[in-house]
Amino acid sequence: MLTLRLIRREARIAWPVAAGLALLSVLLTAIPLSWPPRFDRLAAGALADRVARAQLSGPLITATSTTVPLPSRPRIAPGALDRDLDRAGHAVRAAAGPRLAAALGTPKGRVSAPSAAAEGPGVPTPYGRPPGLSLVHAQPDDAHGPVEYVQGRAPRQPAPDPTAPPGQPPAVEVAVSETTRDRLGLTTGQRFGLAGTGWSTPVLLVGVFRTDHGADRLWQQFPMLVAPWTVPAETGQQLVGQLLTSAEGIEQVAGRGTVPLELAWDLPVATDRSGPAATATGTAELRAALAGLRAADTAQRCGDETGGLCTLAGQIVPKIAVTDRLTPELDAYAAQRGRAQQLQGFALVGLLAVVVATAVATARLGARRRAGAFALQLSRGAGTAGIAGRLLAEAAVAVGAGAAAGWAIARATTPQGTALGSALPAAVAALLVWCAPAATLLTTAPRTRPPARSRRLVLEALALLLAAGALTALRTRGALAGSGLDLPLALTPVLLALVAALVLLRLLPPLLRRAAHWARRSRGPVLLVALAQAGRHTGTAALALLVLTLAMGYGVFGAGISRTVTDSRARSADWRTGGAPLALVGPRDRLPEDLSHVPTVGHQVTVTGASGELTSQDDGTTFPGAQLVGLDAAALSAARPSSPLARALLAADGADAPVRQTGENGTEPLLTALADPALAARFPDGTFELSALGTSRVLVHVIGALPEDALHDPALGPVLGNGPRPGALLLFTGPSAQRLPAQPGHPSALLLHPAAGAPPLDRAAVRTAATPQLAPTGRTGPRVELLDHAAEFEALRTDGLVRSVQLAFQVTTALALLLALGAFVLDLLLSATERARVTSYLRTLGLTGRSVLALQLLHPLPLLLTAAAGGTALGLLLPGALGPGLRLQALTGAPFEPAAHTDWTTTTALGLALTVLVTAAGALETAIARRRALGAVLRLGEAL
Repeated sequence: MLTLRLIRREARIAWPVAAGLALLSVLLTAIPLSWPPRFDRLAAGALADRVARAQLSGPLITATSTTVPLPSRPRIAPGALDRDLDRAGHAVRAAAGPRLAAALGTPKGRVSAPSAAAEGPGVPTPYGRPPGLSLVHAQPDDAHGPVEYVQGRAPRQPAPDPTAPPGQPPAVEVAVSETTRDRLGLTTGQRFGLAGTGWSTPVLLVGVFRTDHGADRLWQQFPMLVAPWTVPAETGQQLVGQLLTSAEGIEQVAGRGTVPLELAWDLPVATDRSGPAATATGTAELRAALAGLRAADTAQRCGDETGGLCTLAGQIVPKIAVTDRLTPELDAYAAQRGRAQQLQGFALVGLLAVVVATAVATARLGARRRAGAFALQLSRGAGTAGIAGRLLAEAAVAVGAGAAAGWAIARATTPQGTALGSALPAAVAALLVWCAPAATLLTTAPRTRPPARSRRLVLEALALLLAAGALTALRTRGALAGSGLDLPLALTPVLLALVAALVLLRLLPPLLRRAAHWARRSRGPVLLVALAQAGRHTGTAALALLVLTLAMGYGVFGAGISRTVTDSRARSADWRTGGAPLALVGPRDRLPEDLSHVPTVGHQVTVTGASGELTSQDDGTTFPGAQLVGLDAAALSAARPSSPLARALLAADGADAPVRQTGENGTEPLLTALADPALAARFPDGTFELSALGTSRVLVHVIGALPEDALHDPALGPVLGNGPRPGALLLFTGPSAQRLPAQPGHPSALLLHPAAGAPPLDRAAVRTAATPQLAPTGRTGPRVELLDHAAEFEALRTDGLVRSVQLAFQVTTALALLLALGAFVLDLLLSATERARVTSYLRTLGLTGRSVLALQLLHPLPLLLTAAAGGTALGLLLPGALGPGLRLQALTGAPFEPAAHTDWTTTTALGLALTVLVTAAGALETAIARRRALGAVLRLGEAL
């Protein structure tokens, strides 16, 4: 019968356990619920940075159309063009849907008229024909700078000319670039005419603008504004260019004939750095909205002035096509986010496993403290199931209160308007914590007969089979392509840690026996007694060993992941800049010839990129899209002596041999090259015919295979982009490299290095020296870019997704170590009484206080060393064991799968931290034990 006195006594004994379970429940609830919103915020910043970087090369969403002139030529009201451009642009934005429209800025429209022949006084006729000039207008975009005029002013509304003959329309005001002015010999104030198909108009040159500064997006949109082009004509060639005019000028031209207008709208994208667009659901909605926008008939939403059709400047806009470069960026981001989320789930499940194990240790302590009460109740006829039910009821109060407090903490620390994380992981872990006291009672209750020895073997075999099966399934499946928690990846390391702990438990007793045998020869009883106590408590310390091993293993693994990601980011920056501090990347014919005169430039390496089709001379096999790379291996070796690519090219026999002439007439050059391993293995000593843009018939002889490390040399990065594509790859050096064609659509690079021991490169001086190449040229194709390794690495290092993974492992490792310390202290408390009796007995025999302290500190040492060794081994072996199930390339953005690296500094720090914490706990327990009186633990006549 339960009395009030008994209830108070049990409550007094049970409250520490209840408090421990409540605290663990707080952690179980607060961390899984509060972390996802913080991760979403970091991910939103990563997405915003990715979108911003992608827009540097051009708009991500562009809408285009061509108008159909009306036969009636309706009168166009002044200002109608800009209003109609705004209306049509907002119609495109509205068709994107609410989620995508929220990420789109104000559309900016641009218009161009067809090319027309320029004729009049002072207008030259290059190539024997009038130059073809077209009128263009772009709405101002403050984000990319204004057009800066060096002469005159910007075009505006044409004013009536009193000197013009009666009936002649007023001239349309235009402006030209400095290059166009000089090429055509035009002057400010000059008048001439434009005559196109079905229309004509006089124009007046009112301004000249610069193109080396300001309005950089305008020069991308209209490259012929920068400089005129020479293009093939029906017979011979023709010079074509563009003239900048105002919206009113386009309106005037549209009313003077049948003039179809080319329309385009740029829709800037700016995702919210704290919004829901970066979540998995938000990204999927954005991609679906983009697909709907591409398929939508946005012209029908433009207006209904003409039977529901969209009109602009009195002309019909039949259909608006949308070009989308945002979807590939979202796809890459989704893959990176998915991998980051899986790694965070990996860390979270490991922490939850440590929490559950700590809860079991807490429940074991509670069962030990109440063992007498339970035995008395069982002797009086109480059933084990009834006692277990009461423990469940007690634990439900503690776990429920802790879960409520954890939810309140998560809600208070989460920004307003954001949803908490999934409660499923916390609910599963809380269920295990709730059941821990009852399960401990059921497994430690007195039995009529001892369990069979085979029971341990069966349980160990079951754990081994589960771990082996989970590991095999994970390696067979590979990396999960989706997002969310990857349960196989998260649970397999827990099972491996359990197996490691079981193996250590099997190895520890014989090792301790050997050590005790050796300690018998030493002077003094301290070491022998400590080893004997550690061996006696090996079985009861199994849970502490598991927690310590798991915490140490996850810490070492997390540090290795962080180090691998950091090193991979550095390699990605090297790959983008060719392994050089500065690199100029662009078509080879636009790169500077020589920058050795620039201060601080000690070495420069030109890497030429091209592509073509290879045809085998042996069996006629063709390899379309073969990648061709040429460089000076000696210059690369001088600039970067550690380059494996330079070593491979310099070691190849005949790689830098002179180009021989072959063929029937001796007119076909024979180049020598190293091939990728697959091509070299299939065609050893093979010869290929090369067909490439910019070159005539050329033969290539393969003289060897590229080593694997040479394929990863960063010097290839600016030319190959995101990595070698599937297909053939040939590397040339010496005279053969100089024969590669300069293809305008393929990037090449000029890699700049400082001299050995010299100061770092001066970026400003290099930019100044390369100003002509970096300025807009008015030509199509990629522009020359100056890439800075430091800036590239900083952009990669501050990526929100990478920082979220590193932060997740840091937080979970710190909490796991603290919980492991708690589990170890609980293990010490479980054996405190027995150790106190031994210590008191030895004190009665004359053991000094210093020896007692040494005994207490040496007792946990075998467990500590075993856990540190096992945890470190587990953390080091996990990357290799998980194998294809752990892929980091999607997270790091590297061109290759990064090799796993070990952070020895953090590993050592974790070992030292574990040693200090455990030693401090042992010292604290010793200090408490020294205050006990001998009679509290040792009775008269008691034998040990």
